[in-house]
Amino acid sequence: MDTESISTSSCPSLSGDEIEKQSTSEDVMKRSESPCLSTPTVLHWFRMNSLRMHDNPALHKAMTDPARRFRCVFVIDPWFAVGEKRFCVNRWKFLLECLHDIDKRLHSLNSRLYVAKGHPIAVLEKMCADWNVESITYQVDCDPRSTAEEQALDKLAQTLNIESHKFYSHTLYEPAKVIACNGNRPLTTFKDFKALLPLLGAPESPLNPTLADFGKLFVSDGDLSEDFSIPTLADLGFPNDLLYTSEWIGGETEALRKLPIYCQLRARAPTNPVDTLFDKSAMSPYIKYGCLSVRYFLWTVKWLAKNNPTLEVLAKDVYSKLLLREFYFTVALQIPNFDTSVNNPICIPYPWDNDYSAFRLWKEGKTGYPWIDAAMRQLNKEGWIHHHLRESAASFLTRGDLWVSWVWGKDVFEELLLDYEPSVSCGCWMRSSCCAFVTVPVEHYCPVTFGQKLDPEGIYIKTYVPELKGMPAEYIFSPWLAPLEVQQASRCVIGVDYPLPIVDHSTAGTLCCEKLKTILLSVQSLSAEPSRTAVH
Repeated sequence: MDTESISTSSCPSLSGDEIEKQSTSEDVMKRSESPCLSTPTVLHWFRMNSLRMHDNPALHKAMTDPARRFRCVFVIDPWFAVGEKRFCVNRWKFLLECLHDIDKRLHSLNSRLYVAKGHPIAVLEKMCADWNVESITYQVDCDPRSTAEEQALDKLAQTLNIESHKFYSHTLYEPAKVIACNGNRPLTTFKDFKALLPLLGAPESPLNPTLADFGKLFVSDGDLSEDFSIPTLADLGFPNDLLYTSEWIGGETEALRKLPIYCQLRARAPTNPVDTLFDKSAMSPYIKYGCLSVRYFLWTVKWLAKNNPTLEVLAKDVYSKLLLREFYFTVALQIPNFDTSVNNPICIPYPWDNDYSAFRLWKEGKTGYPWIDAAMRQLNKEGWIHHHLRESAASFLTRGDLWVSWVWGKDVFEELLLDYEPSVSCGCWMRSSCCAFVTVPVEHYCPVTFGQKLDPEGIYIKTYVPELKGMPAEYIFSPWLAPLEVQQASRCVIGVDYPLPIVDHSTAGTLCCEKLKTILLSVQSLSAEPSRTAVH
């Protein structure tokens, strides 16, 4: 089946109290006397999880108000900037590409994207004053970190007598409705979540507006003293000579281009399992940034499956993985401190060793275990790794070998992963480390034998750990076992050209297993969870 047989032309059509303190009335500038401001403005706030035109109810609401001037804004929050809660350059590069793509699409509708930097609520408050804003629309984030921000915006709108319209379209179901279906009781098992599906019904179909629905947008920049342009990587503090290594391209246009390719590749099992480790067809980065609507993704795959039986298995798999994503979003909103191990009621408190030196070697891909090192080097270089590699890396860091807290690993993923979503990643890390959502029996990931099953020839390792490209396949997963003459012939002497293992898995792994067994036996009840991952 070729790519053209699953094209987007076959799919539904698309058209191009701390926060409050930081947003005070002192930040509001006096309104301009420009005659432009006699016309009220409707403002759409693009957020980091809603960077698309298709299936965007909040954007559609703003664009179909003919009596008001229309403007879209994206605010770069310094909290994410270099030097603070650092995002790696790959994440910033992807985000800026998303912003340029949205800006280009808006230009086709006689509009543009206004990009500002600062605390979102303070920035929006100033814009409301400067631009005579009468209405604000936005998509709810569904992540606990953003709840206070959204509450502050709603309060600001009430204070300024501005309409505030919020919509839920980053998930298949509105989490509050899921919780209500469960009688507002804590929902902590995937089994219980799936039991609610008959009550929830099928997910809503995606909104499918056409260009005609938007009409002629009224945009005037005569009153602007700033250009509100999209910054460059250099503007954000990254050196001009920094090597940008990610092969991923951000933006809605790219997401929609890749969707049929994704369906084509995932419709059949790979002939060689190692190919999945190199696969760049994953849609998760585009879902994370909202370049691809999760509803549009699901319904497109289901619609294609009706006309192509080879996609039926894919449609079920996509739905199942998206449901697990929904589950983590829902639980995160119910459980306080879901993103940490402190005062987190569902997280088993492990007495982690937290060896910082070992942690740094793990992050840099220098553990001496080629399978783990290849995974971490690919993550650092490209911003994405397959879920088998995520499980291997997470297990090795936490309960498998190093006995380091999952929170440390989660922070690394937040810095590096293009598809990082706090609620989903924290849930996966707690499950991988057996701190919550424990699977019975516990699955173990040997840093040597697990990779051998997927890549017996070591092709993946040779790609990302080039020091070992000359090592024979029989030794590439455990090169320290190779005779010295073999190491010399391979031009990779272990301990010189490539590090010795930082721990002995046969010893450290056994010790970690005993610790894990003792801790889990002390826990009276285990939450049996499916050994699956969120969508990748």
